[in-house]
Amino acid sequence: MAPRRPPPEETHVRFTNTNRSLASNPRCLVLLLTAAAVSLGSTAHAQTLRYGLSTRVEVHLLPAVSTGPLDPAWSPDGRWIAFSMRGDIWKVPAGGGEAIALTQGPGYHFEPSWSPDGTRLALSVDIGGNLDIGVVSAAVGGGTVDLLTSHPQVDVQPAWSADGRSVYFTTSRNGDLDIFKVDVETRDKTPVVSGRGNQIQPSVSPNGDRLAYIAPVRGLLGSGGIWVLPLDSGNARLVHYEETSYRARPQWTPDGSALIYVSDAAGSNDLAIVPASGGNRVRLTEDPMDEYAPVVSPDGATVAFVSNRAGPTLLYTMPLGGAASSTWNEVPISSRRARVPMATLRGEVLGVNGTPTPARIYLIASDGRAYTPDGGFHRVSSVNEVHYFHTRGTFEVQVPAGTVSIEAVRGFEFTPVSTTVDVPANGAAQVRLEMQRLADPPANGWYAGDTHVHDLHQGRFGLTQEEFFYQLVADDLRVANDLIHMDGTKLMGRWADLTGESYQLSNADYILRYSQEFRGSFGHVGLLGLQEFIMPLIGGARGTAYAADVLKVRYLDEARAQGGIGGFMHPYNGSVDDIGTAAQSDIPIHVALGKGDFFDVVSIASDELESAKIYYRMLNSGLRIPATGGTDNFSNAWRDPSGGTARTYARIDGPLSFDSWIEAVRAGRTFATNGPLLFVEVGGREPGSEILLDGDDSSSLHVHAELISIAPVDRIEVLVNGAVAHTVRPTGDGTRMEIDVQVEVPDGGWVAARAIGPSNRYIGDNYAFAQSTPVYVVRDGTPYTSAADAEFLIQVIDTIWARVEARNAWRTAAEKQAYRNEVERARMVYREAVRNARR
Repeated sequence: MAPRRPPPEETHVRFTNTNRSLASNPRCLVLLLTAAAVSLGSTAHAQTLRYGLSTRVEVHLLPAVSTGPLDPAWSPDGRWIAFSMRGDIWKVPAGGGEAIALTQGPGYHFEPSWSPDGTRLALSVDIGGNLDIGVVSAAVGGGTVDLLTSHPQVDVQPAWSADGRSVYFTTSRNGDLDIFKVDVETRDKTPVVSGRGNQIQPSVSPNGDRLAYIAPVRGLLGSGGIWVLPLDSGNARLVHYEETSYRARPQWTPDGSALIYVSDAAGSNDLAIVPASGGNRVRLTEDPMDEYAPVVSPDGATVAFVSNRAGPTLLYTMPLGGAASSTWNEVPISSRRARVPMATLRGEVLGVNGTPTPARIYLIASDGRAYTPDGGFHRVSSVNEVHYFHTRGTFEVQVPAGTVSIEAVRGFEFTPVSTTVDVPANGAAQVRLEMQRLADPPANGWYAGDTHVHDLHQGRFGLTQEEFFYQLVADDLRVANDLIHMDGTKLMGRWADLTGESYQLSNADYILRYSQEFRGSFGHVGLLGLQEFIMPLIGGARGTAYAADVLKVRYLDEARAQGGIGGFMHPYNGSVDDIGTAAQSDIPIHVALGKGDFFDVVSIASDELESAKIYYRMLNSGLRIPATGGTDNFSNAWRDPSGGTARTYARIDGPLSFDSWIEAVRAGRTFATNGPLLFVEVGGREPGSEILLDGDDSSSLHVHAELISIAPVDRIEVLVNGAVAHTVRPTGDGTRMEIDVQVEVPDGGWVAARAIGPSNRYIGDNYAFAQSTPVYVVRDGTPYTSAADAEFLIQVIDTIWARVEARNAWRTAAEKQAYRNEVERARMVYREAVRNARR
C-alpha cells in the first residue's frame, strides 16, 4: 500500500502498521524522506557531538543525570509518582515520603513511563554511553532492567500504548529523530512518524486512538509545534504552534480533551494547556524560573511537575487549572532507599596555600557511575563522557559503598590530582586533594580569558549568577565574557546583566563581564566590553521582522565606539577546502574591511584545524587579526563542558583588569588553546609584534616555543605563511616541550606556532590544540600576500553574495545595495592582494 500523502503544511511522514513493507524498504524510505527534505529547502546544521545529533538536541533534549527529580510520572492508581534522579528511577508516595529506588548502577536511568496496569515502568537507560529503552518492575525494590531496544543510535522518551502491548519512543536510528514503537513481547520495531527534522516527545491519548508529539512547522522557528496523529487512520494535524525549545513535552489530560505542555513564550519555561483539537493556549504558571515535565493525575485534578526555582529541580503538584507559585505543593522526599548499601564521602580540595580552593571534581563510585553532592549540578562533557561537578573547596556526596575514585582539576595551570578511597557501607570516609601548580603564566603577565560563554541557555538547572561565577573560579578562568543573545527569538540571558561593569563578585583575580553576541545568517560576532546593547540582537532570522540578511559592520563599529572589541565566534565546521563550505561564514568580508578585533580559532562549536585554514588564508592576504579562544558553552545545561574549555591567553602589562585584558587582545598579544599552554617568540618578539626587514637584513628568524600541557600533544608545528616549516615531536610524555628553530622568511609574511594532540579526559574538545597569534614580518615595506589565497577568498565572497541575492530577504533596494557595496569593497581588498603578490 502506498503511504498516505501528508497535508501540504506537514513536513513529516507518518507510517501505519499497513505500511511496514514500505518502512522496511530503505530505498523507498530514503526517497520519501528526501522528498520531504527537498520541499523544505536546506537548513544550516550545528556541530554534532557524542551522538551525532545537533548541539541543541544533545544539550537540551537528551535526558539528564540530576540531583533533583526530573520527568515525573503518575501511577495509574494515583498513589505514586515516579521520577528520575541521581541516575536511577525512584517512586515516592504522591503526598511525599520515602523515595524508593527501582534501579541501580552501572547504567544511568531516565524518563519513567508507567504501564497501564501499573506493574512496570518503561524508561530510557544509558549503558556505556548508549541510550536505549527498557522496562523495570514497579514493585517496591524494582529489579533488573529488561532492554526493549539495543541499538547504537539514540533511543529515548518512552511512552506506553494504551493497551500496554507497545512502547512508543524517539530514535535517531534513521538520522534525524523519528518516532517508533516497539512490541514489548516480540521486540519488533515499527516506524510511526518520520521525516525531515526531528519528531520527538510522543504521548499516547488515554484511549489509545491518537498520538501527540512535537515536529517541525515549515518556515517557522523552534523545535516544532504540537501535532496530533490519529493512529488508525487520517493525517497528523497541527494543533498548536509556538517557538519551542525542546522542552514542550505535551501530555494528555485523562479525558483526552487537552494537552498540557511547557511553553517558554513568556521568557521562562511555564506550564500551559491547549485543546487537543486546537485553539488558544492558557498559561498555568508564571514563576520567573522554569517549570518542566508536567503530567496530569489519573483523576484529572492535579498536575505534577518539576521546577528549578531553588536551583536543583524539586517536585511539585498543583491543581490542573493552575496556581500561583506560592501555593504549589512541594512533594517532600524525606529519605531515600537505594537498592544498594550507601555511604558518605566528604572531601576537600586544597590550593597551593593550603586552604580550600574551588575546583572541578571527577568522581566514579563502586558501581561505575558518577555522583554529585545533594543540591549540586551534575554535568558531563559530551566529547569524552567525563562526568563532573564543581566545588568551592569542600563537599559531601552520597555514594554506593565500596571503592571511589576521585580527581580534582583546576583549569590548565594546575596538575590534576587523583586518589581512591574505600567508603564503608552506612559509614563515611574523608579525602583530601592538594593542588600543585603546573605552570604560572600570570607571573609573566599571561592571563586566561574566554571570549564566549553563556550562563543561561535552556538548561534545566536553576543556575544563579553567584553559582555561575564560582564555576568559572573553580576552572581558574581569570576573565569570562558572558554573551547575552537571542536563540531564534528567545533571549538567552537577562537584559539587566549588561551594565558596562563587571559582575559584583569580580575581584583582582577573577572577572565576569556581561556583553552581547549578535547572530546573523552567515555567522555570529561577539561584542566584548559593551556599555549597552547594540540592537537588534538578530539578523537574517526567517519569519521575523529581522529576516533581511545583514553584515555585522555596524555592530563591530559600535563595539569599538563603546570602547570594546568585536570578533568572530566558532568560525568553521566541515572541510573549508570546498568553496561552498567555506562560504558558511562572512568573516572574510569583515576582516577585509578592517572590522573585527579577534578570531576564535579555538571553540568547541567549530573545528580548530578547519577554522585555522581560513585564518591563514586571511593572514596571507595581508590582513591581521589576533588568534583567540571562545568556548560557546551553556553553563546551566548538564551535557556541556565548562566555561574556559577554550581560552584566550593574553599578556598584559601591570595588574589584571578587564580593560587591560581587552587591550592585550586588541594588540594581538595572545594565544588560543583548549589545554596546551604555548608561549612563542619570533626574533625575540611576542605575538602580535611586527618585524621590519630592509635591504640586506637576514631573512632567517629564530623561533623559541615552550609548551606546558595538562594533556599530551603529538607535535608543535612552526608555521611560515601558513606552511609548516618545522614539526617537532616530544621525546617525553608530550606534556612539556621547549624548541628553538630557525625559519626563513625571504618575502616577509608571518610566523606562528601551533600545538596538536589527541583527545584526552582533560580536554573538553575533540583534540588538543593551541594556536599563537603571528609575529608579522614586513620585507622592504611591502606586506606579503598570496595570490592563491586571496583568489580563494574572492570566490568565497562571491558564493556568499550569490546565496543572499538568491534569498533576496531585504526589505528595500537600498538595503540590498548597501550589502552589495560592502561586498564589493571587500573584493577590492582581496583583488589588491592578488595584484601585490610576489610572483
